[in-house]
Amino acid sequence: MDSNGHVSCPQAVSIFFTVTMAIISSAASIGNILVIAAVYKTPSLRTSANIYYVNMAVSDFLASLAAWPLYLTDEIITSRGSLIQGPLATAGCKIGVFVRLVSSSVSIISLVLIAVDRFIATVYPLKITLLTRKKRAALLFSTWLIAIAQCIPNLYHSRVKNFGHETFCTLAWNASAKTFNYLYCTIFVIALLVAIIYLYSRIMLALRNRLIPENHAAVCKLERRRIKENQNIMRIFKAIVVAYFVCLFPLCVFLILKVAHPQFFFKDKCKWIVGFFYFVFPSLSTAINPVILFSFSSKFRNALKTLCPHFRMKCILCRKETSVSPEQYPPDLI
Repeated sequence: MDSNGHVSCPQAVSIFFTVTMAIISSAASIGNILVIAAVYKTPSLRTSANIYYVNMAVSDFLASLAAWPLYLTDEIITSRGSLIQGPLATAGCKIGVFVRLVSSSVSIISLVLIAVDRFIATVYPLKITLLTRKKRAALLFSTWLIAIAQCIPNLYHSRVKNFGHETFCTLAWNASAKTFNYLYCTIFVIALLVAIIYLYSRIMLALRNRLIPENHAAVCKLERRRIKENQNIMRIFKAIVVAYFVCLFPLCVFLILKVAHPQFFFKDKCKWIVGFFYFVFPSLSTAINPVILFSFSSKFRNALKTLCPHFRMKCILCRKETSVSPEQYPPDLI
């Protein structure tokens, strides 16, 4: 509301962002659960790269749930204010910010570990045996340990502030908080992105150098198939990295503007910048990975059909183009 008590923005703005957040969070929850279930139920999907994708799926699932306490605290409703107040608003603010940053850190570190794992397997294949199952489990645990330790300061710096009838979740912008956010956007986004690009370039160069002519001896068919599979793995990895950092970039821009030019947001009366940069794009990053995995990988699609027997039955019936009575259904599909 403005100073005279009149509504300055249409209610459609709040409805738009609420519906958008509901769709994205629902898609993220369902998609990431399907990724976890597909890898758990399908032994052929339990590869080193997919285990890290499962790690990202767990963090994205938690982030999709934690987005709502944060949204209900720092809500984009200009006519009625936030829906939760008091201690609930404080808890929603702290939990939402903390889980979101932990999820982002876990995802970025997991992407780096995937690149390192593929780099060793491609450039130094004889050393890949050094990465045992216990070492990979320790690396997975370290992603959460590092992320939690790095994001603990946010539990202290997160604050709920009231401006008139509205409640906002913000950070206490003292010197340490500013330094923390600058380091987060610099180290965990730019530096790790550079490391991923470097490792990806080395991997693709090694795969190109190993390409075998089609008219080579038949004994090399297995090697050609292995190279093609590695190329497909890296194609999926590239799509996930690009999509993730595209979705994360607006959040970093938002945090930097919050520190450097806070007065810029007073001009955004309907909170379009906050809605897209702080809520929609970061939430979209939690839903994009399942879409890429099920779109680019035939193994994930086949696993999805196994997880969804009704979808599988529909495909069988369409392929046969005949009506089958329930008594004729295969036992494993009933």
